[in-house]
Amino acid sequence: MASLRKSIWRYLRVLGKRIYRPVKPIVHPLLKKIKLVYVLMVLVGLGLVGSLWNGWMVTGNEKVSWWPWSAKSHAEMAITWFENGDEIKALEELELANRLILVKTEGVKFHLKRAEDKVREPERIRQEIESWEKVIEVGPDYLDVLLRLSLLNYQIYEDEKTKEYFDKAEYLDPGNEDVLKVKEIISFL
Repeated sequence: MASLRKSIWRYLRVLGKRIYRPVKPIVHPLLKKIKLVYVLMVLVGLGLVGSLWNGWMVTGNEKVSWWPWSAKSHAEMAITWFENGDEIKALEELELANRLILVKTEGVKFHLKRAEDKVREPERIRQEIESWEKVIEVGPDYLDVLLRLSLLNYQIYEDEKTKEYFDKAEYLDPGNEDVLKVKEIISFL
C-alpha cells in the first residue's frame, strides 16, 4: 500500500511539473506578487457571490432539502412536482406545506395560495366537466356546452374528449363564430 502511494505521488509530481513548466514564465512572477491574504479574500468573495447566486437560481427541491420545515419551500416544491406532471406528489407536498405552517405571514400566504391554485386547478376543472356533462345529458345539442366541454378537456390534456366534443359542436353549426374560435385554439387536433 505504501509503495502504491509513493508511485501515485511521484506520478502526480511529474504530471504537475509537465503542466507547470510551459506556463512558469507567466505564472511565476504573478505568484511572487500575490499574497495569501489576497487569495483568501478572493475565495471568500467567490463563496459569498456563489451562495447569493445559488439562492436566486434554486429549485423547489433544493429549497426543501435546505430547510425541510419551511411551508414556503414545500409550496414551491408542490408547484415543481405539478409542472413535472406528477399531480399526486404535488398534492402531498401541498398538504405537507399546510401542516407545517406556523405563522401565516404575507409571503407564506402568497406562496401557499399560488401553489394551491396551480395544483388544485385540474381537480376544479374535472368537477366542472362533471357538472357540464350532466347538462349535456339533458340537452345533447347545446352548442355552448359542447364548446365549453371541449375547452375544459383541452386544459387537462384529454385530447380524445376534446376532439369528441368539438366534432359534435362543429357538426351542429360549422360556420358559428365561437366554433371557429375554439377550432383556432385547439388547432393541433
